[in-house]
Amino acid sequence: MPPKGRSWEELTWSWAYSTGHPASDQRLEAAAQAAWPYTLLCAWTYLNDQAAAHDLMDHAIQNTSGYIGRHPDCPDKRLSQRVKSIIKRRARQLAAKKSREVQYGSALDLENIYVGQPEVEQRIYANELFARLSPLAQSIVRWRWLGYSWRKIADDLDMDHTVVRRAYFREMESLRHALSRPGDSSQCG
Repeated sequence: MPPKGRSWEELTWSWAYSTGHPASDQRLEAAAQAAWPYTLLCAWTYLNDQAAAHDLMDHAIQNTSGYIGRHPDCPDKRLSQRVKSIIKRRARQLAAKKSREVQYGSALDLENIYVGQPEVEQRIYANELFARLSPLAQSIVRWRWLGYSWRKIADDLDMDHTVVRRAYFREMESLRHALSRPGDSSQCG
């Protein structure tokens, strides 16, 4: 499934929560475009995941569209600063949550199992792990690899984005747990 737009990093404006006023929508779009490089920086700095930039911008635009509805005469500079502030705050929240998730298991744990292996072996293990995922989880991995946000994937599946994300991480945790059982070689291979 190829990403839509000229480039997967291009702003798709699936984020565009309309305020109902074309002038406000244009101001919101300008603020989002000005904040996009900062969004990429925050996604990489706090989350080490450039694809998360779309989710950060989605959250910021949704929050800022409500703000611009309540304060239609706010200066453009203040609007841009608000978008950036929301992005940074959300990135920090997600980073804190992500650091707590690693303690209890995630895809990082699967990587740690095979970290000492040569690259060819890592690819073989990755293909084996990918094959063990359900078709739904495999499609989610492919979409995330292409840079789709959780919300876009959920829209394509006619589901809520939090349900999709939780189901995916639950399956990854189950796979990690199955592979970490000592002496149970029937689960691997």
